[in-house]
Amino acid sequence: MVEKKYSEFLRVSPRPDEMTFTEHVSDVTVEFDQALLTEYLPVTSGVKGGDRALAETLGGVIPESTRQALLDTDFIGVYGRVVQSQETPDLICLQYLYVWDYQAVPAHEGDYEPIYVYVDKRRQFAIYDLVHYCSRKLDFELPISGEIGLRMIPGWHSFLPGYISDDSQDRNLKIKPLSDQHLRAWWSIPEETPRLKIVKHLKDPFQLEAPGHFADAPDENAITMCCTFLEIEKALAEFEDPKVAIVEGIKRAFTECVGLLALYKIGAYMQLLKEMNDIGMIKAPISDTGIDLVSIGNMLRDGFVSVTKVGQDFFSKLYTRDLKEE
Repeated sequence: MVEKKYSEFLRVSPRPDEMTFTEHVSDVTVEFDQALLTEYLPVTSGVKGGDRALAETLGGVIPESTRQALLDTDFIGVYGRVVQSQETPDLICLQYLYVWDYQAVPAHEGDYEPIYVYVDKRRQFAIYDLVHYCSRKLDFELPISGEIGLRMIPGWHSFLPGYISDDSQDRNLKIKPLSDQHLRAWWSIPEETPRLKIVKHLKDPFQLEAPGHFADAPDENAITMCCTFLEIEKALAEFEDPKVAIVEGIKRAFTECVGLLALYKIGAYMQLLKEMNDIGMIKAPISDTGIDLVSIGNMLRDGFVSVTKVGQDFFSKLYTRDLKEE
């Protein structure tokens, strides 16, 4: 069993008459509009049952600690609010936070995954958390067709755009108010790891960029991980076979995101690969004892990194776009 110390913070339940919506910058307005939030709720898959499904599918392959954490993780709910810009009144942002009481990889209590949907008279698009709060953009056609949506990556709880079949869509996701009381409770958790770390881009979502980062001040590790996964995305858009694409993307990321002149970034690069390994996406000989430059080079050159069937199935339905300009 995993340790859960902050349930009272994560599951805070203020009375409706106590809820306020004042956590925002001065030139925007915020409200809770159940009908509007329900209308624009993105199509998702795996939010409710993805963790358990991964544990049951790969229980004998992934680390036992990861399997147990997946089984012990509970989805708390999706919270939302509507933010409107006073400078551009036709533009609104529907902020959704998907909240779990635990995350299996990397293991820690409390997990908050953002999806922001922006709507004006001309178009509709979402900015979502790809991995480690790296922000990515997904354009929707008006109206949403229901096919293109966001697939939750089990264990990570972040999202990838994909073609989602009708029978795999998440159903009956009731949107709860994302009130000041919820945000302040999550921002005030005593320990850093389970604390909600998005502040600036919650108060003002119109300054968020993609590619970019949801966190206020991403550190070098976060930047390296975002760079690494961007190279994997580019390769997935380039190669038809996801197995080839992922391995090629990992190789390119070592050159583009780490390189021989920035070896201090190796730790973040290897952490991301280890997480992909632990959730059964890839298979690689990665240990907790550290790895040197020569070993990484040999691992990439000699084909010791491979893509699992689960990883291949997951990425085979990935919705990709031209990422060259990024």
